[in-house]
Amino acid sequence: MLEPAGWREAPTLRQFVKYGLVGASNTIVNFVVYSVGVTIGIDYLVALVIGYTVGALNSYVLNRHWTFRAGHVAHATAGSRFALVTACAIAVNLGLLYVLVHHLGVSKIPAQAILTLPLLAVTFPVNRWWSFAHPGGPGDSPPSSP
Repeated sequence: MLEPAGWREAPTLRQFVKYGLVGASNTIVNFVVYSVGVTIGIDYLVALVIGYTVGALNSYVLNRHWTFRAGHVAHATAGSRFALVTACAIAVNLGLLYVLVHHLGVSKIPAQAILTLPLLAVTFPVNRWWSFAHPGGPGDSPPSSP
């Protein structure tokens, strides 16, 4: 598998760590909303969409301003791209969650926990090189943080 140029460079690594921290906060928000929804009787697939949406708002704000420092990228551009990546992630998450629960017999809450890291690993590069891409293009490294 080919890696994008600069994947192992320090600024990218710092961004990945920041993305992971934002992802952790997003995951906590998502997981709490999802778990509460399931516990109070909301269908687990609906609870996932609600949790993901609430978590995505948190994620967008933190990633735009802190992780990728993309405040100069228009909300219309970054927001719509981020929303598309998030919608795709939700769709994949829903499909895999359904398979884990209905075909593999994994409990609903642990099944969602299993899917967290693989989705993080896929959405980071897409958001870095597309959603919050800087004016130089998708391969242009955003400013590194101190």
